[in-house]
Amino acid sequence: MRGTATEPRWPRAVLFDLDGTLADSFDAIARALNRALREQGLAEHSLHWVHRHVGRGAAALIRDAVGPEAGPDLALAVGRDYSAAYERSFLAQTPPLPGARAVLARVHEVSDGRVAVVSNKAARLCRRWLDHWELAGLVAHVSGPDASGARKPDPRALGPALGALRVQPGESLLVGDMEVDAAAGRNAGIPVVAVRSAATSSARMRAAGALAVLFDLRDLPDWLAGNGRGWR
Repeated sequence: MRGTATEPRWPRAVLFDLDGTLADSFDAIARALNRALREQGLAEHSLHWVHRHVGRGAAALIRDAVGPEAGPDLALAVGRDYSAAYERSFLAQTPPLPGARAVLARVHEVSDGRVAVVSNKAARLCRRWLDHWELAGLVAHVSGPDASGARKPDPRALGPALGALRVQPGESLLVGDMEVDAAAGRNAGIPVVAVRSAATSSARMRAAGALAVLFDLRDLPDWLAGNGRGWR
């Protein structure tokens, strides 16, 4: 069943975060960050530290990495070195998470193609990643702060995707792995399902308002079949 006249399908559209939700991103981010820190004579950070500080965009990550005592020139230099190192290496070092292709394909099929990626990573980098891993054909719209002018949890970060897919917030579902995703959905009036990751805990995601916390991205189709309308 795909929904009826009296009970329309829900969600009509699904918006996905990228890093940690569709993409296994943290190792590539950590490698590029630590290379940039080394080049400026600064201490490196562990992968665990990176897990706890990603999600708000590269500029926030760099500010946290250099510390509050660093001057703006040093932060700019680290940011420049990080961007260069990351863009050289992130495609090969950032594989899709297990099941990402199959999940996107299923959501694309049932939603009539209403699938978006909304990230705090630049949209141009998201598009490069989707193209590289041959997933672009399953995503109708890609948005990042360079396209929307806003970062999650600002609800304006989600507006372009809703407009492009021609859906209202309540007709949509946001899938992400961090509290910033849950907050963005709450601020925009979009229900959120979280995918468990090293970036945060299930308890914190539930406290942030997630409808559910899935053990694995591959659990999403079953959750939709059991909790959506018209997804069986």
